[in-house]
Amino acid sequence: MNAQTSTSIQSSTEPRNESIAGPTEETQSTGITINGITLTAPRAPRQNEVFTADALTFLSTLHREFGTRIAELQAPELQPQRNFAPSPTGRRGSAEEAEASWKALVEQYLVEPPAAFTTPRRLTRTEDRIFSQGEALSAGLVDFALHIQRRARRLVSEGRAPFISLLGIEGEQELEIWQEMFTRAEELVGLPAGTIRAITFSAEQDDAGGAILLQKRAR
Repeated sequence: MNAQTSTSIQSSTEPRNESIAGPTEETQSTGITINGITLTAPRAPRQNEVFTADALTFLSTLHREFGTRIAELQAPELQPQRNFAPSPTGRRGSAEEAEASWKALVEQYLVEPPAAFTTPRRLTRTEDRIFSQGEALSAGLVDFALHIQRRARRLVSEGRAPFISLLGIEGEQELEIWQEMFTRAEELVGLPAGTIRAITFSAEQDDAGGAILLQKRAR
């Protein structure tokens, strides 16, 4: 693979005002729902520091605006992310794996200092522990949203930028969704246009067998 090169994705739209309501919480037998997002995983220590009301509103907004288009990406191949959910038989090992998996997801956003780089899971994978109105969120969207909402402002204050490694982009439509999510996330978080940087490689190969760097910017 060729050496990675970063490129910022510039905003091409006027910022839109986003009304963020106060937190609303509802406890259900299947999990806890806050601001329209339901978490069904076993509670992990300090998870409320990651899944704040603002973070869940941010997730809900991105899912509402991009979820339908994401679901249309290679729909026949859309598979749930395996998160070691407890089996119907209640096997102890499965429950322990589910707890450990969720704890690991939470803890990566509590590490100090915060990481500037993240490699989100594919948009076409679903995160089967986080739902909006009964619909599982895209795993890639979740990873991206938590990285930006949790870390971006601090990174910028330290003179660093949030980087997103998008490996294996398989088509123009997927790339455009990512570009538009970058722009919208910057608007919602209040970041200058072009703050979020992308390292993007196509699934194609050049003559030397290395991945082709995609440098397409948002129109």
